[in-house]
Amino acid sequence: MRPTSEPAAMQMVGSDHVHDGEESPHMDELDHADALSPTTAGHAHWGERGASTPFERAMSRLGAFHSVAVHFPIGLILAAALAQALSLAGRLPAGAETVRFLVWTGAATGALAALLGWAHSGPMATGETGVMLAHRVIGTGLLVGLAGLALLGEWSRKTDSQTPALLFSLTLFGLAAALMLNGFLGGALAHGGLRHLFGG
Repeated sequence: MRPTSEPAAMQMVGSDHVHDGEESPHMDELDHADALSPTTAGHAHWGERGASTPFERAMSRLGAFHSVAVHFPIGLILAAALAQALSLAGRLPAGAETVRFLVWTGAATGALAALLGWAHSGPMATGETGVMLAHRVIGTGLLVGLAGLALLGEWSRKTDSQTPALLFSLTLFGLAAALMLNGFLGGALAHGGLRHLFGG
């Protein structure tokens, strides 16, 4: 008896087509690479050409610590916002000193995280848009905002006026929200874009 010929899909070994309902490894690699390209997820490293000089390669390696460093300012500033809320409600004795410590350490680690972020991503790519651009702009704004918050806190301690204290509280709560948003965007970049996070 003449053997039955194999299905056409099974004969295409080594091609870019689907085998038995599964994508080939080659196609999976292409999809993953495309998901991380500047035009889709916007997660580019050192622009369009990559790190080519010894300095750029050193910065790129150093920038790998960005994903570790970002947890410190996020945790510290969120804790500072919580401590400030409890202090304003009269629920935290010596709350001002606690908030001061958390804000200064959050600002210092935030500066480190922002600088490592620039080392990680490199210069802005031509036509950079989307999640990467938003993450870069918000992160840079947080670098300035956290430094300003620490100085605003010192000003509010040296005056009897309620205006600096009110501005400090509003700025702290706003920066805490911005940190959460930018942390979400950073997670989206690390995992291949917003569509990946939402399962779309």
